[in-house]
Amino acid sequence: MNDSRAITKATAIIIAAIVVIAAVGVGVYFAYLYSLAPPTPPAAPAGIKIGLLTHLTGPVSPTGQDMLKAFQLAVEEINEQGGVYVKEFNKKLPFIPIVEDQQSDQQKTIDAANRLVNQHKVDIIVGGFGSAFIYAAQPIIAQSQTPYIITGVSTPRVVTRTDIDTSWFVLYQAVGPEHGASIALILAEAVKPVVAPNRNLRVAVIYQDSPFGQDFFFGINQTTVSKNLPLTFVYIGKFKVGTTDFHALLSAAAAAKPDVIVPIGFIAETINAIQQGVNDLGLKKIWGPVCTCVDEATYYKNLGKAGDYSLMQTYYGPYSSHPSAREKVQNFMNKFKERWGVLPGSQGLSVYDAVYIAAKAIELAGTLDKIKIRDTLRSMTIDQLMIPVPNGKIYFGAKGQQTFEIYGVQLRWDETIKELRPVIIWPSNIKEANFQVPPDFQPGE
Repeated sequence: MNDSRAITKATAIIIAAIVVIAAVGVGVYFAYLYSLAPPTPPAAPAGIKIGLLTHLTGPVSPTGQDMLKAFQLAVEEINEQGGVYVKEFNKKLPFIPIVEDQQSDQQKTIDAANRLVNQHKVDIIVGGFGSAFIYAAQPIIAQSQTPYIITGVSTPRVVTRTDIDTSWFVLYQAVGPEHGASIALILAEAVKPVVAPNRNLRVAVIYQDSPFGQDFFFGINQTTVSKNLPLTFVYIGKFKVGTTDFHALLSAAAAAKPDVIVPIGFIAETINAIQQGVNDLGLKKIWGPVCTCVDEATYYKNLGKAGDYSLMQTYYGPYSSHPSAREKVQNFMNKFKERWGVLPGSQGLSVYDAVYIAAKAIELAGTLDKIKIRDTLRSMTIDQLMIPVPNGKIYFGAKGQQTFEIYGVQLRWDETIKELRPVIIWPSNIKEANFQVPPDFQPGE
Protein backbone atom coordinates (compact mmCIF):
# COMPACT_ATOMS: atom_id res chain seq x y z
CA MET A 1 0.00 0.00 0.00
CA ASN A 2 2.79 2.41 0.95
CA ASP A 3 4.79 1.35 -2.12
CA SER A 4 1.80 2.04 -4.37
CA ARG A 5 1.45 5.54 -3.02
CA ALA A 6 5.20 6.15 -3.47
CA ILE A 7 5.10 5.02 -7.06
CA THR A 8 2.12 7.25 -7.68
CA LYS A 9 3.86 10.27 -6.12
CA ALA A 10 7.06 9.62 -8.09
CA THR A 11 5.07 9.25 -11.28
CA ALA A 12 3.33 12.56 -10.62
CA ILE A 13 6.63 14.32 -10.10
CA ILE A 14 8.00 12.91 -13.35
CA ILE A 15 4.87 13.90 -15.25
CA ALA A 16 5.01 17.41 -13.78
CA ALA A 17 8.64 17.74 -14.81
CA ILE A 18 7.81 16.58 -18.31
CA VAL A 19 5.01 19.13 -18.53
CA VAL A 20 7.30 21.94 -17.36
CA ILE A 21 10.00 20.93 -19.81
CA ALA A 22 7.47 20.72 -22.62
CA ALA A 23 6.07 24.13 -21.73
CA VAL A 24 9.53 25.66 -21.73
CA GLY A 25 10.25 23.99 -25.04
CA VAL A 26 7.07 25.31 -26.57
CA GLY A 27 7.85 28.75 -25.25
CA VAL A 28 11.34 28.64 -26.69
CA TYR A 29 9.96 27.40 -29.99
CA PHE A 30 7.44 30.19 -30.27
CA ALA A 31 10.03 32.74 -29.18
CA TYR A 32 12.22 31.43 -31.98
CA LEU A 33 9.37 31.74 -34.48
CA TYR A 34 8.67 35.28 -33.24
CA SER A 35 12.32 36.20 -33.74
CA LEU A 36 12.00 35.13 -37.37
CA ALA A 37 8.91 37.26 -37.95
CA PRO A 38 9.44 40.80 -39.32
CA PRO A 39 9.38 43.44 -36.58
CA THR A 40 6.29 45.60 -36.28
CA PRO A 41 7.01 49.05 -37.79
CA PRO A 42 7.00 51.92 -35.30
CA ALA A 43 3.93 54.12 -35.21
CA ALA A 44 4.05 56.46 -38.21
CA PRO A 45 3.54 60.23 -37.87
CA ALA A 46 0.65 61.90 -39.67
CA GLY A 47 3.03 63.11 -42.34
CA ILE A 48 6.37 64.68 -43.21
CA LYS A 49 6.64 68.32 -42.18
CA ILE A 50 8.30 70.23 -45.02
CA GLY A 51 8.99 73.90 -44.39
CA LEU A 52 9.30 76.74 -46.90
CA LEU A 53 11.04 80.04 -46.27
CA THR A 54 9.82 82.71 -48.69
CA HIS A 55 8.72 86.34 -48.92
CA LEU A 56 4.94 86.71 -48.79
CA THR A 57 5.07 90.44 -48.05
CA GLY A 58 7.36 93.37 -48.78
CA PRO A 59 9.27 94.37 -51.94
CA VAL A 60 10.62 90.86 -52.56
CA SER A 61 7.13 89.32 -52.43
CA PRO A 62 6.71 88.91 -56.25
CA THR A 63 9.60 86.45 -56.19
CA GLY A 64 8.37 84.97 -52.91
CA GLN A 65 4.89 84.35 -54.28
CA ASP A 66 6.40 82.58 -57.29
CA MET A 67 8.30 80.31 -54.90
CA LEU A 68 5.17 79.66 -52.84
CA LYS A 69 3.09 78.64 -55.86
CA ALA A 70 5.77 76.22 -57.10
CA PHE A 71 6.13 74.75 -53.60
CA GLN A 72 2.42 74.14 -53.29
CA LEU A 73 2.23 72.58 -56.75
CA ALA A 74 5.07 70.13 -56.03
CA VAL A 75 3.61 69.15 -52.64
CA GLU A 76 0.18 68.60 -54.19
CA GLU A 77 1.63 66.42 -56.95
CA ILE A 78 3.57 64.23 -54.52
CA ASN A 79 0.63 63.89 -52.14
CA GLU A 80 -1.67 62.92 -55.01
CA GLN A 81 0.63 59.91 -55.47
CA GLY A 82 0.20 58.99 -51.82
CA GLY A 83 3.21 60.86 -50.51
CA VAL A 84 6.78 59.68 -49.92
CA TYR A 85 7.54 56.03 -49.10
CA VAL A 86 9.41 55.75 -45.81
CA LYS A 87 10.81 52.27 -45.19
CA GLU A 88 10.99 52.80 -41.43
CA PHE A 89 7.18 52.93 -41.32
CA ASN A 90 6.60 50.64 -44.33
CA LYS A 91 4.18 53.13 -45.87
CA LYS A 92 3.86 56.36 -47.80
CA LEU A 93 3.52 59.55 -45.81
CA PRO A 94 2.08 62.80 -47.19
CA PHE A 95 3.96 66.06 -47.06
CA ILE A 96 2.56 68.53 -44.52
CA PRO A 97 3.50 71.96 -45.94
CA ILE A 98 4.44 74.71 -43.49
CA VAL A 99 5.23 78.18 -44.83
CA GLU A 100 6.88 81.07 -43.01
CA ASP A 101 7.14 84.64 -44.29
CA GLN A 102 10.57 86.29 -44.53
CA GLN A 103 8.78 89.64 -44.96
CA SER A 104 11.62 91.01 -47.14
CA ASP A 105 13.64 91.61 -43.98
CA GLN A 106 16.71 90.02 -42.40
CA GLN A 107 15.45 89.88 -38.80
CA LYS A 108 12.05 88.67 -39.96
CA THR A 109 13.82 85.89 -41.87
CA ILE A 110 15.61 84.84 -38.68
CA ASP A 111 12.29 84.84 -36.83
CA ALA A 112 10.63 82.80 -39.60
CA ALA A 113 13.41 80.22 -39.51
CA ASN A 114 13.14 80.00 -35.74
CA ARG A 115 9.41 79.24 -35.99
CA LEU A 116 9.99 76.52 -38.57
CA VAL A 117 12.55 74.60 -36.53
CA ASN A 118 11.54 75.31 -32.93
CA GLN A 119 7.77 75.80 -33.10
CA HIS A 120 6.71 73.63 -36.03
CA LYS A 121 9.73 71.29 -35.73
CA VAL A 122 9.80 70.56 -39.45
CA ASP A 123 11.62 67.53 -40.82
CA ILE A 124 13.23 69.41 -43.71
CA ILE A 125 13.30 72.95 -45.16
CA VAL A 126 13.45 74.18 -48.76
CA GLY A 127 13.57 77.59 -50.44
CA GLY A 128 14.59 80.87 -48.88
CA PHE A 129 15.55 83.96 -50.87
CA GLY A 130 18.24 86.57 -50.30
CA SER A 131 21.83 85.72 -49.50
CA ALA A 132 22.16 88.11 -46.55
CA PHE A 133 18.79 87.03 -45.13
CA ILE A 134 19.47 83.29 -45.24
CA TYR A 135 23.09 83.66 -44.12
CA ALA A 136 21.80 85.40 -40.97
CA ALA A 137 19.20 82.68 -40.31
CA GLN A 138 21.57 79.73 -40.73
CA PRO A 139 22.87 79.52 -37.11
CA ILE A 140 19.36 78.82 -35.75
CA ILE A 141 18.73 76.14 -38.37
CA ALA A 142 22.14 74.52 -37.83
CA GLN A 143 21.61 74.47 -34.07
CA SER A 144 18.28 72.69 -34.56
CA GLN A 145 19.98 70.10 -36.80
CA THR A 146 17.37 70.37 -39.55
CA PRO A 147 18.30 69.53 -43.17
CA TYR A 148 17.82 72.49 -45.51
CA ILE A 149 17.87 72.61 -49.33
CA ILE A 150 18.67 76.27 -50.03
CA THR A 151 17.46 77.60 -53.39
CA GLY A 152 17.32 81.41 -53.45
CA VAL A 153 20.88 82.16 -52.38
CA SER A 154 23.79 82.71 -54.72
CA THR A 155 26.65 82.96 -52.24
CA PRO A 156 28.70 79.79 -51.68
CA ARG A 157 29.40 81.06 -48.17
CA VAL A 158 26.27 79.30 -46.91
CA VAL A 159 28.05 75.97 -47.40
CA THR A 160 31.65 77.09 -46.83
CA ARG A 161 31.40 79.22 -43.67
CA THR A 162 33.22 77.75 -40.67
CA ASP A 163 31.43 79.37 -37.72
CA ILE A 164 28.53 76.85 -37.82
CA ASP A 165 27.96 73.22 -38.84
CA THR A 166 27.15 73.59 -42.55
CA SER A 167 26.63 69.87 -43.07
CA TRP A 168 22.90 70.53 -42.57
CA PHE A 169 22.75 72.64 -45.73
CA VAL A 170 22.94 71.91 -49.44
CA LEU A 171 22.80 74.65 -52.07
CA TYR A 172 20.61 74.12 -55.12
CA GLN A 173 21.39 77.38 -56.85
CA ALA A 174 24.14 78.56 -59.16
CA VAL A 175 26.47 80.56 -56.94
CA GLY A 176 27.56 84.15 -57.46
CA PRO A 177 31.04 83.31 -58.76
CA GLU A 178 29.44 80.88 -61.23
CA HIS A 179 26.97 83.54 -62.37
CA GLY A 180 29.73 86.13 -62.52
CA ALA A 181 31.85 83.85 -64.68
CA SER A 182 29.01 83.45 -67.17
CA ILE A 183 28.50 87.23 -67.31
CA ALA A 184 32.17 87.77 -68.14
CA LEU A 185 32.14 85.02 -70.78
CA ILE A 186 28.96 86.31 -72.45
CA LEU A 187 30.49 89.77 -72.72
CA ALA A 188 33.83 88.47 -74.01
CA GLU A 189 32.52 85.84 -76.43
CA ALA A 190 29.18 87.22 -77.66
CA VAL A 191 29.31 91.00 -77.23
CA LYS A 192 32.94 92.10 -77.56
CA PRO A 193 33.56 90.69 -81.09
CA VAL A 194 30.63 92.75 -82.41
CA VAL A 195 30.91 95.93 -80.34
CA ALA A 196 34.68 96.30 -79.94
CA PRO A 197 36.46 93.98 -82.39
CA ASN A 198 39.75 95.90 -82.20
CA ARG A 199 39.90 96.83 -78.52
CA ASN A 200 38.82 95.74 -75.05
CA LEU A 201 35.15 96.02 -74.18
CA ARG A 202 34.62 98.84 -71.65
CA VAL A 203 32.46 97.62 -68.78
CA ALA A 204 30.79 99.40 -65.84
CA VAL A 205 29.41 97.25 -63.02
CA ILE A 206 27.02 98.38 -60.30
CA TYR A 207 26.17 95.71 -57.77
CA GLN A 208 24.17 95.20 -54.59
CA ASP A 209 26.48 95.59 -51.59
CA SER A 210 25.67 92.22 -50.03
CA PRO A 211 27.11 88.70 -50.16
CA PHE A 212 24.91 88.18 -53.24
CA GLY A 213 26.32 91.13 -55.17
CA GLN A 214 29.86 90.73 -53.88
CA ASP A 215 30.06 87.13 -55.06
CA PHE A 216 28.71 88.06 -58.49
CA PHE A 217 31.37 90.71 -58.95
CA PHE A 218 34.04 88.37 -57.61
CA GLY A 219 33.11 85.87 -60.33
CA ILE A 220 33.14 88.54 -63.04
CA ASN A 221 36.53 89.88 -62.00
CA GLN A 222 38.18 86.53 -61.23
CA THR A 223 37.11 85.02 -64.55
CA THR A 224 38.28 88.08 -66.47
CA VAL A 225 41.70 87.94 -64.84
CA SER A 226 42.20 84.16 -64.85
CA LYS A 227 41.13 83.78 -68.48
CA ASN A 228 42.72 87.04 -69.60
CA LEU A 229 39.45 88.18 -71.17
CA PRO A 230 39.40 91.35 -73.30
CA LEU A 231 37.35 93.34 -70.79
CA THR A 232 38.29 96.61 -69.09
CA PHE A 233 36.37 97.67 -65.99
CA VAL A 234 36.02 101.44 -66.24
CA TYR A 235 33.66 101.84 -63.28
CA ILE A 236 32.64 99.74 -60.26
CA GLY A 237 29.87 100.96 -57.97
CA LYS A 238 27.81 99.55 -55.10
CA PHE A 239 24.29 100.13 -53.77
CA LYS A 240 22.40 99.05 -50.65
CA VAL A 241 19.76 96.32 -50.65
CA GLY A 242 16.41 97.89 -51.55
CA THR A 243 17.82 100.94 -53.33
CA THR A 244 15.29 102.63 -55.62
CA ASP A 245 17.15 105.71 -56.91
CA PHE A 246 20.11 104.93 -59.18
CA HIS A 247 20.53 108.30 -60.91
CA ALA A 248 23.75 109.34 -59.13
CA LEU A 249 25.36 105.92 -59.45
CA LEU A 250 24.49 105.64 -63.15
CA SER A 251 25.69 109.16 -63.87
CA ALA A 252 29.05 108.31 -62.34
CA ALA A 253 29.18 105.11 -64.40
CA ALA A 254 28.31 107.00 -67.60
CA ALA A 255 31.12 109.50 -66.96
CA ALA A 256 33.60 106.60 -67.28
CA LYS A 257 32.43 106.05 -70.89
CA PRO A 258 31.50 102.37 -70.81
CA ASP A 259 30.18 100.28 -73.68
CA VAL A 260 28.24 98.10 -71.25
CA ILE A 261 26.56 98.72 -67.89
CA VAL A 262 25.94 95.60 -65.79
CA PRO A 263 23.49 96.07 -62.89
CA ILE A 264 23.50 93.22 -60.36
CA GLY A 265 20.46 93.32 -58.06
CA PHE A 266 17.05 91.89 -57.30
CA ILE A 267 14.19 92.29 -59.75
CA ALA A 268 12.92 95.71 -58.57
CA GLU A 269 16.46 97.11 -58.31
CA THR A 270 17.35 95.87 -61.79
CA ILE A 271 14.22 97.29 -63.40
CA ASN A 272 14.72 100.66 -61.69
CA ALA A 273 18.38 100.86 -62.71
CA ILE A 274 17.74 100.11 -66.39
CA GLN A 275 14.64 102.30 -66.69
CA GLN A 276 16.31 105.26 -64.99
CA GLY A 277 19.41 104.86 -67.11
CA VAL A 278 17.52 104.59 -70.40
CA ASN A 279 14.45 106.76 -69.83
CA ASP A 280 15.72 109.42 -67.42
CA LEU A 281 19.43 109.73 -68.26
CA GLY A 282 19.24 108.73 -71.93
CA LEU A 283 22.16 106.31 -71.67
CA LYS A 284 22.43 104.46 -74.98
CA LYS A 285 24.49 101.56 -73.74
CA ILE A 286 24.27 97.79 -73.66
CA TRP A 287 22.63 96.69 -70.41
CA GLY A 288 23.57 93.45 -68.68
CA PRO A 289 23.85 90.53 -68.55
CA VAL A 290 21.66 90.81 -65.44
CA CYS A 291 21.04 88.15 -62.79
CA THR A 292 18.96 85.06 -63.49
CA CYS A 293 17.08 85.85 -60.28
CA VAL A 294 15.03 88.41 -62.23
CA ASP A 295 13.95 85.87 -64.87
CA GLU A 296 10.23 86.02 -64.15
CA ALA A 297 7.23 86.88 -66.33
CA THR A 298 6.82 90.18 -64.46
CA TYR A 299 10.32 91.28 -65.49
CA TYR A 300 9.58 90.95 -69.21
CA LYS A 301 6.36 92.92 -68.73
CA ASN A 302 7.38 95.60 -66.22
CA LEU A 303 10.80 96.48 -67.66
CA GLY A 304 9.13 97.57 -70.89
CA LYS A 305 10.86 99.00 -73.95
CA ALA A 306 13.77 100.19 -71.81
CA GLY A 307 14.95 96.56 -71.79
CA ASP A 308 15.06 96.18 -75.58
CA TYR A 309 18.43 94.63 -76.59
CA SER A 310 19.41 94.08 -72.93
CA LEU A 311 21.08 90.85 -71.77
CA MET A 312 20.47 88.24 -69.09
CA GLN A 313 22.28 85.12 -67.96
CA THR A 314 19.98 82.34 -66.79
CA TYR A 315 19.34 78.61 -66.57
CA TYR A 316 15.58 78.85 -66.93
CA GLY A 317 12.93 81.42 -67.68
CA PRO A 318 9.22 81.55 -68.44
CA TYR A 319 10.04 82.15 -72.10
CA SER A 320 13.28 80.22 -72.57
CA SER A 321 14.82 76.95 -71.42
CA HIS A 322 17.92 74.86 -71.98
CA PRO A 323 17.49 72.26 -74.76
CA SER A 324 18.34 69.39 -72.36
CA ALA A 325 15.33 70.19 -70.15
CA ARG A 326 12.95 71.89 -72.59
CA GLU A 327 10.25 69.20 -72.71
CA LYS A 328 10.13 68.74 -68.93
CA VAL A 329 10.10 72.49 -68.38
CA GLN A 330 7.26 73.00 -70.83
CA ASN A 331 5.17 70.37 -69.04
CA PHE A 332 5.88 72.05 -65.72
CA MET A 333 4.97 75.47 -67.08
CA ASN A 334 1.69 74.15 -68.44
CA LYS A 335 0.79 72.62 -65.07
CA PHE A 336 1.84 75.77 -63.22
CA LYS A 337 -0.21 78.05 -65.45
CA GLU A 338 -3.23 75.74 -65.28
CA ARG A 339 -3.01 75.73 -61.46
CA TRP A 340 -2.21 79.41 -60.90
CA GLY A 341 -3.05 81.30 -64.09
CA VAL A 342 0.48 82.72 -64.43
CA LEU A 343 3.86 81.49 -65.61
CA PRO A 344 6.56 80.44 -63.12
CA GLY A 345 9.87 82.22 -62.61
CA SER A 346 13.34 80.83 -62.08
CA GLN A 347 13.07 80.88 -58.28
CA GLY A 348 9.78 79.02 -58.43
CA LEU A 349 11.36 76.35 -60.58
CA SER A 350 14.22 75.96 -58.11
CA VAL A 351 11.81 75.40 -55.22
CA TYR A 352 9.74 72.95 -57.28
CA ASP A 353 12.87 70.89 -57.91
CA ALA A 354 13.90 71.18 -54.26
CA VAL A 355 10.66 69.61 -53.03
CA TYR A 356 11.27 66.59 -55.26
CA ILE A 357 14.90 66.43 -54.12
CA ALA A 358 13.70 66.42 -50.51
CA ALA A 359 11.24 63.62 -51.28
CA LYS A 360 13.95 61.52 -52.92
CA ALA A 361 16.38 62.04 -50.04
CA ILE A 362 13.78 60.92 -47.50
CA GLU A 363 12.85 57.90 -49.62
CA LEU A 364 16.47 56.83 -50.03
CA ALA A 365 17.22 57.44 -46.34
CA GLY A 366 14.22 55.28 -45.48
CA THR A 367 13.59 57.25 -42.31
CA LEU A 368 12.73 60.66 -40.88
CA ASP A 369 15.92 60.59 -38.85
CA LYS A 370 17.39 63.99 -39.67
CA ILE A 371 21.01 62.88 -39.55
CA LYS A 372 20.33 60.15 -42.11
CA ILE A 373 18.39 62.55 -44.35
CA ARG A 374 21.27 65.04 -44.13
CA ASP A 375 23.83 62.39 -45.07
CA THR A 376 21.68 61.09 -47.93
CA LEU A 377 21.30 64.57 -49.40
CA ARG A 378 25.06 64.83 -49.78
CA SER A 379 25.75 61.29 -50.95
CA MET A 380 22.92 60.57 -53.39
CA THR A 381 23.08 60.95 -57.18
CA ILE A 382 19.75 61.45 -58.96
CA ASP A 383 18.65 62.38 -62.47
CA GLN A 384 18.31 66.00 -63.55
CA LEU A 385 14.89 67.48 -62.85
CA MET A 386 13.92 70.85 -64.40
CA ILE A 387 17.11 72.87 -64.06
CA PRO A 388 19.93 71.83 -66.43
CA VAL A 389 22.95 70.37 -64.64
CA PRO A 390 26.27 68.94 -65.93
CA ASN A 391 25.92 65.37 -67.25
CA GLY A 392 22.24 65.40 -66.34
CA LYS A 393 22.92 64.34 -62.72
CA ILE A 394 22.23 66.08 -59.41
CA TYR A 395 24.99 65.48 -56.87
CA PHE A 396 25.77 67.76 -53.93
CA GLY A 397 28.73 65.78 -52.59
CA ALA A 398 30.92 66.75 -49.68
CA LYS A 399 30.81 70.42 -50.71
CA GLY A 400 27.02 70.47 -50.51
CA GLN A 401 26.77 72.40 -53.75
CA GLN A 402 25.26 71.71 -57.19
CA THR A 403 26.58 73.29 -60.39
CA PHE A 404 24.40 74.28 -63.35
CA GLU A 405 24.38 74.84 -67.11
CA ILE A 406 23.96 78.60 -67.59
CA TYR A 407 23.15 80.30 -70.89
CA GLY A 408 22.80 83.90 -72.08
CA VAL A 409 19.80 85.58 -73.70
CA GLN A 410 19.14 88.91 -75.38
CA LEU A 411 15.74 90.51 -74.81
CA ARG A 412 13.80 92.01 -77.72
CA TRP A 413 10.65 94.08 -77.65
CA ASP A 414 7.64 92.39 -79.23
CA GLU A 415 5.27 95.09 -80.46
CA THR A 416 2.43 92.62 -80.91
CA ILE A 417 2.27 91.51 -77.28
CA LYS A 418 3.83 94.72 -75.87
CA GLU A 419 6.41 92.78 -73.87
CA LEU A 420 10.03 91.66 -74.02
CA ARG A 421 10.98 88.16 -75.14
CA PRO A 422 14.37 86.36 -74.89
CA VAL A 423 16.54 84.79 -77.59
CA ILE A 424 19.47 82.52 -76.63
CA ILE A 425 22.76 84.03 -77.86
CA TRP A 426 25.33 82.09 -75.78
CA PRO A 427 27.00 79.58 -75.65
CA SER A 428 27.52 78.93 -79.34
CA ASN A 429 26.43 75.27 -79.22
CA ILE A 430 22.85 76.14 -78.24
CA LYS A 431 22.44 79.74 -79.44
CA GLU A 432 19.35 80.67 -81.46
CA ALA A 433 20.74 83.94 -82.85
CA ASN A 434 23.77 86.20 -82.73
CA PHE A 435 23.99 89.17 -80.38
CA GLN A 436 22.54 92.33 -81.95
CA VAL A 437 23.85 95.83 -81.29
CA PRO A 438 21.12 98.35 -80.40
CA PRO A 439 20.57 100.73 -83.35
CA ASP A 440 21.09 103.84 -81.20
CA PHE A 441 24.07 102.42 -79.29
CA GLN A 442 26.82 104.88 -78.31
CA PRO A 443 30.20 103.18 -77.72
CA GLY A 444 32.48 104.14 -74.88
CA GLU A 445 35.20 105.14 -77.32
